[in-house]
Amino acid sequence: METKNGTWFKNHSHTWIVIILGSALAILFINWLPDQKIFSSTAIGMVVSHAIIVLIALYGGWMILPQRFVQNSGVNNKAAGYDFGWSSRFTKGFGYASILLAIVAFYSWFTLPAYPVAQLVIFVVLLLLSVNFFIANILARGSQSPDNLVLPYVELVKGGAGTILDAGCGSGRTTISMGKASSEIKIVGFDRFDAGYIDDGGKALFNRNIAIAGLTPRVSIVQGDILGMPFTDGQFDAVMSSYMFDHLGDNRLPALKETWRVLKPGGRFLLIVMVRGYSTFAMANILSLSFSTRAGWRNLFTRSNFRLVDEGNLNFGAYFLIEKPLT
Repeated sequence: METKNGTWFKNHSHTWIVIILGSALAILFINWLPDQKIFSSTAIGMVVSHAIIVLIALYGGWMILPQRFVQNSGVNNKAAGYDFGWSSRFTKGFGYASILLAIVAFYSWFTLPAYPVAQLVIFVVLLLLSVNFFIANILARGSQSPDNLVLPYVELVKGGAGTILDAGCGSGRTTISMGKASSEIKIVGFDRFDAGYIDDGGKALFNRNIAIAGLTPRVSIVQGDILGMPFTDGQFDAVMSSYMFDHLGDNRLPALKETWRVLKPGGRFLLIVMVRGYSTFAMANILSLSFSTRAGWRNLFTRSNFRLVDEGNLNFGAYFLIEKPLT
């Protein structure tokens, strides 16, 4: 990895020198001074501690590296099938973090025997975090599968035919799921397409995935903002949105009201979001506390004049089927 001041190795030469010399000294002490374990233990400790520093630096550098470099490196190269633009930081980052935390946990255990309380606390906390990230890695890797998002068994479009708006369609995953579920519907994919971690914000991937799914004749694409959609009142028979509304913060209520506007009376809205729970805690740890509760979403539905029809769990999120009353 080149830098303005030279290679990455040169910029971290001190760490590498310590690792190389420490390894050599450890080998010498073990073979020539086997009775003086303090020397070999010290050398090994230096090697391990600096190796951990290197691992942390590599992981940190990889996490902050611009996504285009990660993609160009071949890490994210996809096969000829669907490509939903998942970043390798999401699909692999939790796993790498889990391994790194486990290494640091055991290192702290073997280096802090003189401080038994701190040794136990640090070891347990780091090991629990490692397990937490390991579970998150399983969920993250599983979620990238095109077969993972199964829509709930709900009657979204009454009569089975009509036009559906996919609000926040991204690279087309939910659009494809709905398009394959019924051949009697047309779908409008709507998004700002400004995701910095996906080339072209996801628009090119959306068109590509829709073509692979054979849905191009029944799917159109419109770019815009959920807070001011370029559609007429009551234009859609139904709306769906997957894992977008929970990122809107204080704009969730205005977005719900705008969705209510473009729905026909009696039209339904299938909303899939993250809510507080065990699975979200596994993914986001204490950050999951920032997600709204189910009760919080129900309150927003009431304030935006929607009627709750059905709700349940879906993958590691929740779904709500809400309806715009006829009067």
